[in-house]
Amino acid sequence: MQYKELIQFEPITTVVKLVNVREPSVAENLVKTYVFSKKMQEDLRQIIIKNLVTEPKYQTEGIQVVGSYGTGKSHLMSLVSAIAENEDLLMYLQNEDVKNDFKLIAGKYKVLRFEIGTDKPLKEIVFAQIERYLISEGISFKFEPDSHFSWKELIQKMMAEFEARFHQHHFLIVIDELLEYLKGRRPNELYNDLMLLRQLGEACDNSRFKLMFGVQELLYRSPEFQFQADMLNKISDRYADFIITK
Repeated sequence: MQYKELIQFEPITTVVKLVNVREPSVAENLVKTYVFSKKMQEDLRQIIIKNLVTEPKYQTEGIQVVGSYGTGKSHLMSLVSAIAENEDLLMYLQNEDVKNDFKLIAGKYKVLRFEIGTDKPLKEIVFAQIERYLISEGISFKFEPDSHFSWKELIQKMMAEFEARFHQHHFLIVIDELLEYLKGRRPNELYNDLMLLRQLGEACDNSRFKLMFGVQELLYRSPEFQFQADMLNKISDRYADFIITK
């Protein structure tokens, strides 16, 4: 008998790409291979599940997932979004307590995932991604480029169209590596981007709209953004922080 007949190893995926979770086989593998520490289970329940439950009786916020390179930030967001989108993936979770927690959100969401690879304003990027996703789901919706209403109100108008088409579903947007994009913005551009983040966080409360984004360090502590301290404080009130440590 040889060792290979006793033990089977699967190759490790060192870099998880959020957008690849659309593929069923990729999503299944990511759920199967995730290992939950006790602290991870507690944080998952208190931060992510708490803010994604579909009938909360409390204020809900957007979710900021913080983790340096190699901590599994993208893997976690991929796992959460995959199960939120597909209840069948629950069977692949190895931890029964975690499985029970995820039952509260499993299959309840339509999910839009994307990474930012352009220097366009964040508003244009987010709105264009939403429009393209809605078209793929059979909803013809366009954000008014010259609207005099707040971006939060435009999101609410979009959600009215979404809910008319999907009576049972909520809408989750997941953005990876947001900090990398924001660090490349000029000061006057950054203010508008942060203002959009604040309004998107506000839109998560008492709504079927939810936002989760990943960054390598807490947005509010990044030294490059301290000149926007007032706006960062407003953003911090709209997001729950899930911090992954090695």
